[in-house]
Amino acid sequence: MARFTVTCPHCHALLDLDGDTQVIVGSKAPEKPKTTTSLEDRLQALGKEKADARAKMEEAMRTEKAGAAIREEKFRKLLEEAKDQPVTKPIRDVDLD
Repeated sequence: MARFTVTCPHCHALLDLDGDTQVIVGSKAPEKPKTTTSLEDRLQALGKEKADARAKMEEAMRTEKAGAAIREEKFRKLLEEAKDQPVTKPIRDVDLD
């Protein structure tokens, strides 16, 4: 009975294969390296994330205010143009019959 071990290219688990029957006999999940992060490092990272979120929010608010000003200016121009045009009765689909 020929048994051999291969590594899964997707999840990096160790797979024990039986060559005669071509089945997986056993497997072992890959060991994840333990990472230790100090409390100070994590607090510093959280502070940076908070500052980044605040900056994104401020940028979104500036963009919204600028967009509102542009829309207001376009509305004023269209309103001035509409004041110069005579008032006419709108044509409805029923009126066309």
